[in-house]
Amino acid sequence: MHFLISKIFFYFLCSILLQACSTKYIEQKKIGTKNKNFNNPLQSKVYFKLSDNFKANKPSCIIVLPTKSKINSNEFIVGPDNMQFDKIIRKSIYAHLSALNYRDIELSRIDYIIKKNNYYTHNEYLTLASDLSCDGVLEIEISRFNYSYLGLYSSINVDIAVKLFSSSSKEILWEAFLQEKKAKGDIPLSPFSIAAGLYSATNNLKEENIYAVSDNIARKLLKKLPDTKFQLINDSLKIADNTEYKNNFSKKNNLYIKIKDHKNFQSYIKENRFDFEGFEKLYKEINKNKGLNDISTYSYSRLLFKNGYYEKVISTITDYRLSKKLSSELNFLLGQTYFNKLDFTRAEESIIKAIAKKPKKASYYNVLGVVYIKQNKIALANASFSKALNIAPDDIRANKIIGVINFNQENYEEAAFHFANAAISSFENADYENLAENIIYLEKIKKINSKIINEKIMKKLYIALKGRKKNEL
Repeated sequence: MHFLISKIFFYFLCSILLQACSTKYIEQKKIGTKNKNFNNPLQSKVYFKLSDNFKANKPSCIIVLPTKSKINSNEFIVGPDNMQFDKIIRKSIYAHLSALNYRDIELSRIDYIIKKNNYYTHNEYLTLASDLSCDGVLEIEISRFNYSYLGLYSSINVDIAVKLFSSSSKEILWEAFLQEKKAKGDIPLSPFSIAAGLYSATNNLKEENIYAVSDNIARKLLKKLPDTKFQLINDSLKIADNTEYKNNFSKKNNLYIKIKDHKNFQSYIKENRFDFEGFEKLYKEINKNKGLNDISTYSYSRLLFKNGYYEKVISTITDYRLSKKLSSELNFLLGQTYFNKLDFTRAEESIIKAIAKKPKKASYYNVLGVVYIKQNKIALANASFSKALNIAPDDIRANKIIGVINFNQENYEEAAFHFANAAISSFENADYENLAENIIYLEKIKKINSKIINEKIMKKLYIALKGRKKNEL
């Protein structure tokens, strides 16, 4: 009898925990009314609403605003160096939105324009969208956030809402509200499980787990946001910025530091937190004392670019050009900047100048191809990506975008060939994000014409996605 009761309790407990791992998606006519049928306190619930006018006013571009909340900002600190949950969740939502077929704007650029123009009201944010040629505005609001650690038990509790506005009609096109309780910690049914419970509870509040939770929340919130039709303009057509900078946010800038030479300046701005006023002052001083330097100008301009100061990038490089010829890197950076400002004619001119100086640089042809696509010069885009593949046949980006072009032109066999090449190269470079994306593209072709897709290759790609060794492919 005791065994039977224990067994029943075990299955009951398993049932509760399995439900807690799932998420309920509840469509409502009005967000905010709770459904009494879904009352498991450990289960995530997402309430969402889609406007009847969504299709008629569907945005092509969405900006993600800074998270708003009435909660004190200090309560959002979840890690070292003042790592804040409200900022982490915004980045996670932006990352998941980027995977959909909407054009998006870099967060650094949005923050720069907000700061520059003192935009802080809803109407000002709609103006911001107009400034960025965007027709959608995504607002994030956290109404509840707390976490606790009690030895054997820890939990993270969040109530968060997102609203997608049309910047022209000001109407809410779509909205979602999430109640999330991320709980960890075992029930100590025996002395041996206490140690496991302690580890589980502690691990839940580790830094990487906070990022995992925010990523999970973003995925759940955006799951019911309708995706636009798979088409030429998608996430593949962004200009990638692969330059790595060590921005050490734990250090405080010493604006009174004595910069001896350009090499010293380059090291300083690489290793310290970005500060526009301080860096600009140092840049002017080193140029005055030691003359202009190509690498210093590029390093400084790249940091301006990464932080959204596009106008300042253009003026800095233009000033340099008055005295010296631009290197391929400066021409290319200028092209990237014009691209992000949607000035595709000037972007094309600058990138062609970069190619003239370095004609064997495949990445330059990739970006030029993207610029041509934005101008609807598909033949030139094809030629540009083909040139990139002549230089680097395994180039992931060129293969992927030529695949997209052929897909939209209904040349499915050619598209499948390039997507497969991109997928294999992605795996060989341990780029599992691109591997997954190209598998999705191949699956889309499979639904259209299953005969085009080689099932044996698809099986191997799925094995590769699980992180198998290279020689198994």
